[in-house]
Amino acid sequence: MLILHTSDTHLGASKPSKLRDRELDFYEVFDEVVEIAIKEGVDAVIHCGDLFEDARPSPQTYYYVFKSLKKLREVGIEFLVIAGQHDMPKVSALSPIKVLEEVGLVKALAISQPLTHVVKLRSGELGITAIPYADPISIQEYVRVVKKPNTSKKLLMAHLLLKELNIPEAHVTINDLRVSEYDYVALGDYHMKYEVNVGGTPVVYSGATESLNVLEGVNDKYVALVDLSSDEVVVNWVKLSKPRKWFVVKPRNYEELRKFLEGLESSKFSKPPILHIEINSKELLDLNRKLIINLLSSLRDKGKILTYRVEAPGVSEEGDVRYPHGEQIQTPTLELVVHNLIKDPVISDYVVRIVKGCDDVEFIKLLINSIVNDSEVISKLEKLVSIK
Repeated sequence: MLILHTSDTHLGASKPSKLRDRELDFYEVFDEVVEIAIKEGVDAVIHCGDLFEDARPSPQTYYYVFKSLKKLREVGIEFLVIAGQHDMPKVSALSPIKVLEEVGLVKALAISQPLTHVVKLRSGELGITAIPYADPISIQEYVRVVKKPNTSKKLLMAHLLLKELNIPEAHVTINDLRVSEYDYVALGDYHMKYEVNVGGTPVVYSGATESLNVLEGVNDKYVALVDLSSDEVVVNWVKLSKPRKWFVVKPRNYEELRKFLEGLESSKFSKPPILHIEINSKELLDLNRKLIINLLSSLRDKGKILTYRVEAPGVSEEGDVRYPHGEQIQTPTLELVVHNLIKDPVISDYVVRIVKGCDDVEFIKLLINSIVNDSEVISKLEKLVSIK
């Protein structure tokens, strides 16, 4: 018996920037998961929650989900799913998972309460204990009272966070799940790949299939192929090829950033990547803003990157570099360059008069840095401007 374990597909999401391309990314990766299941000839796909990004999916989201899941139905592969918090309406309403079940595309194992099932698959019966997302108090009660199935092959599916992940929102431990009663424990809600073997029972988060933020973006995405055909369960990881790449850059200076962007321009990707730049000083951004914006805009216009985000102290904006609350950005004039490097206003005004007429900003920065780092020169300047 072969099972494909996936979770947290968040279909309908379009992060970051709510771009149309990003929404399509999530559908495309989900379709890749389906194609892997068909290629590997699995008996079932188990999905551990957050199938959708929103409990009220758009018609477009339903269209792409229907299109992919129909492929599984045509070859006789079951799609077994439990609800995550994103699949649950905030008011009394129908979960979108129930809509998929009504049209025969999925089997909803648990939406609002834990349930135990015996599912008949091509290779035999599989007993499944299914625990959907719940609030902290309810989830602890669920794992305490839920019953294991009376079958030779037993599987636990749950959408929850383990305390072993060291996440503040977690309220359940591995021991609480009584994992020794199952052959395999399939979990969702944690977006990173995670696997631990407890007394011969694999406890696994397959992770999200696409990245919702920059912290997730730097990690590869996988699905787990679970072989239950023998007493020893074997888990094989299949790396997904469709997720869009993210790059995180922390340049120490403009030249370092420029070289990275030039290398990015000459690289080839199946999809233009997402770029996240972290600049450690507001001054560096002020002095090089036009140069940075020109480089990033050029890469985006050429289709070398999909979008970018630049972060600096007090600055955080996607697709552009702006100060919050409408603060005006100063262009890197000679006066601004000098005043940012020499904090003393009297000395900086004097130096501006010395270098006035020079248009080479990089040369001025080099010159001023040399002045600032030479105490003897500073002392002479102080005397010249009659500070002492």
